[in-house]
Amino acid sequence: MRAIPTLLRLLDCDWPSEPRVTRSDIWSIGRDEPDIYETTGILVPAVPATKVDGTCDFCSSHEVARDGVGEEAQFYEVCPYGEGGPIDPSELRTWAIDPAGIAGVLAASVGGDITTLLPGKAWQIGDVAIGEESFAIILALRSAGSSLAERSAAKRMLAIGFNSLPVDAFAGVVAPDAAFRFGDSVEFRRHRIEQALPRSEVRTGNAFYRKGQMWVVRYQGEETFLENNVGPLYIARLLASPNRAVPAVTLLASRIGIDERKLTGSSGELADESAVEQCRQRYADLMHELEDAEANNDTARMDHLQAEQDELTSHLASVLGKGGRRRESNDAEKVRKSVSNAIRRTLDVLDNELPAAGKHLRSSLTLGACPVYGTDESMNWIV
Repeated sequence: MRAIPTLLRLLDCDWPSEPRVTRSDIWSIGRDEPDIYETTGILVPAVPATKVDGTCDFCSSHEVARDGVGEEAQFYEVCPYGEGGPIDPSELRTWAIDPAGIAGVLAASVGGDITTLLPGKAWQIGDVAIGEESFAIILALRSAGSSLAERSAAKRMLAIGFNSLPVDAFAGVVAPDAAFRFGDSVEFRRHRIEQALPRSEVRTGNAFYRKGQMWVVRYQGEETFLENNVGPLYIARLLASPNRAVPAVTLLASRIGIDERKLTGSSGELADESAVEQCRQRYADLMHELEDAEANNDTARMDHLQAEQDELTSHLASVLGKGGRRRESNDAEKVRKSVSNAIRRTLDVLDNELPAAGKHLRSSLTLGACPVYGTDESMNWIV
């Protein structure tokens, strides 16, 4: 179920037609086979692909030719340079994404029933009670934001979605991969939902969250406010996923509300050699750390390390092509620098406004192609 957050992002993008995914897409996103998503109703079989990624050094894609009919039919990729070859028919299968299927899986994790609020756009997937108050948990696509915001009950809704939703209209907005943990199954993170609900004025615990057009930062009982710039947004995303590397391109894509693959082009490379090597080295380190955690029977640490390894594997799959060659992009280095510089500017402000928080974050944040907030289990943040 690791591909669910990315599938939701695809549905949130502006496409000229309904998005389709292939078996290789699902595998590169989450290292899963499409069958589990088809069984749960998340993927719906669609017409076979008529183009495939080019396997030669000259073409980005190849047309598909068919020879024969029925079960005896064979398929070939057609290359103008004569580099084409046979294609496994299974590689031509495509699926449409059914958001109602995703809502059903999430509702089962929450333990609630699914109720359609806006067909194809928004569903109630459960409730959460805080004291004597009850809030509806809503899965909402961007296209449902304005319609839901106009409802009188919006302030009693906690929306699962992205920053493209009108955040101030709801009781809170939580990203799917913060509200749930996606692995072989889906785990509901109730505490993340509770953190997003209206907070009392009592200053308790460390916090880094947006309130209106300001960011609230609280550390060791001291509090300050930051302007609503991109740096705090990136930091909050990293604090929400401690000890997990989050690719810089993912941070930028989530901020502007598009799928990260839209940032790629053909005038450069998606990751320079040093960035790829950095990710590979971190992957090797994770292997050793996992071995140590397993030897010490530290299951909590193993879960954290495995989650980071899964995310890093997904990132490497997105930037490396056949034979480990780097895929092309026009902005990879610019994205890395942009994200790192935005975070550093925010840390500079915290050095003056809340020195203890600035010092802690500088020592705990590792920037680069795959930024990560490294911390021990005792350090918790409300984000």
